[in-house]
Amino acid sequence: MESFLKVIISGLDNAGKTSILTALDKKYDFEKDIVKLKPTIRVEYHKMNFLTSFVNFWDMGGQDQYREIYMKYQDVYFDATDLLIYVIDIQDPDRFENSLEYLDAILTFFSDSNMDVPIIVTLHKYDPNLKGNEEILTNIEVLREIILEKYPDFKILFQQSSIYDIISIVQLVSYGLSVFDEKFFELSELLESYLSEFKSKALIVFDRNGIIVSEYYSDIEPEIYVELLESIKEHLFLLKRMEEESYEYNHDISSTEEKLFSYLHKLKIKTESFFISVVTKNKEDLLDKFPDFLEDLTKILDEII
Repeated sequence: MESFLKVIISGLDNAGKTSILTALDKKYDFEKDIVKLKPTIRVEYHKMNFLTSFVNFWDMGGQDQYREIYMKYQDVYFDATDLLIYVIDIQDPDRFENSLEYLDAILTFFSDSNMDVPIIVTLHKYDPNLKGNEEILTNIEVLREIILEKYPDFKILFQQSSIYDIISIVQLVSYGLSVFDEKFFELSELLESYLSEFKSKALIVFDRNGIIVSEYYSDIEPEIYVELLESIKEHLFLLKRMEEESYEYNHDISSTEEKLFSYLHKLKIKTESFFISVVTKNKEDLLDKFPDFLEDLTKILDEII
């Protein structure tokens, strides 16, 4: 059954809200578009499909004058929200207090209105060159503690993201959308089981828009971590082109530096297209057991859609 989801993307101005949606839509070659972005005026709407749901993203401009309007007419902007994605610029500690005050105003409205809205707080602009930065990591932990302590009754998921790490953007949105169906937990258990069967490093199911439906990873050795991420990015780029060009493609096995095998498979169920991405060291185990996995996967996805 089709459903309609209202997803609010909120935060201060220059936090990176519109850049996140631009990266999500483009998947690749989007940097030049982000450079040209101008501040969002009031609210911009972005629509997409996620399985059987129509998702309407409300990209809410974060300038002072717009935040005042949102708070004055809260019923207009925040009523009937299914998911809040709140964006905090982790590189701008001088505005943390201001950002937390705005988040508090939104969550107070949800609480006063008895709205049980799942929340994703994304600590954005956590760029690859900042990973391991002690000051940034400390700020992330402090923000998490403040928010969790103040809002114990909300379901809050924290995520680090960066437009220079497209996988983090895809995960950010997919985690939020997957909370609406308990079948996603069953799907996760299936992937965990077959990850072991395949002896693989990563097993991911994407929808036709490149949004992660479910994913599972094994312990990843530091020396192959970058290689693994590059393999998954290649699959994201490829499936985007395949959908845009209506290109029929069954599967692909390619070796990356002779360490990992990267495998992409297109699966059609009813009117929906799915893409299974596997990164593994054991091509033989994968090929031997993959048909069983497809059969089990199809049963669950068929119930979801």
